[in-house]
Order: sequence, then C-alpha cells, then structure tokens
Amino acid sequence: MLSLVAELPEVVNGVQFALQNNVNLGIEIGCSTAIQVCLVQIPVLVLINIIYPMGFYMVFNDIHLWAVIFSVVIINYIFQDGKSDYFQGSIVVFIYILLMCMYLFMLTPDHALCRTESGSNGRNGTDVSIY
Repeated sequence: MLSLVAELPEVVNGVQFALQNNVNLGIEIGCSTAIQVCLVQIPVLVLINIIYPMGFYMVFNDIHLWAVIFSVVIINYIFQDGKSDYFQGSIVVFIYILLMCMYLFMLTPDHALCRTESGSNGRNGTDVSIY
C-alpha cells in the first residue's frame, strides 16, 4: 500500500495518456513506476531496517525471480516494434491474471516460517510468516 500511495498520480497520468491514444507513453509511465519501486523504494526500506531494526526480512524464492524475468521478457517484446494492438494488450492482461493466480495458489514453503525473539513485537516466540 505504501508504494501505491506515492505512485498513484503517475498511474492516473499513464491511464489518461492511454485513453488519449498515446499508449506508448502510458506503458512507459507504468514501467518507470515499477522500476522506481524495485530500484528505489525497496532498497530504502532495507537501509531503514539497518538503521532502525524492525524485523523487515527480504526473502525471495525462485518463483519471484522467474516471475520478474518473465515480466521483463514480455515487456521487452511489447516495446520492440514501438506499437501495440488489442492482441498484445489481451496477452498482457492474460499474463497478469496468470501471475495473480500463481501467487494466489502458491504454497508457502516450510522454511518461510521463522521464530521471533522472545518478547519482540509483543509475541513470545511464536511462528511468523515472512511472506
């Protein structure tokens, strides 16, 4: 939610440009927003956790890595010819729904649970999921 609040004006501008038949600029705004979240906001959260430890864990399994690589390949394919049509748009929507279903039905591995320190955050050594 934190990243959505800061990026909401850019998302609205991207949708407005797409509605005005400037789809390429709308897609570029959407991609730059995602890049900003990945390359700026997540490292800042990690640095804040180093300065003020709050128990922020960065654990990515293989499925997250492959989802990002797959998304980059698809976006690269869309930007190659410099134009888009309804078929490419429907493929992007289908892939988005496919990734959503994948994350919805993804099993949480056993190693994703960690033991908190006794008394931290009001818990006494309970299991906490870090996903």
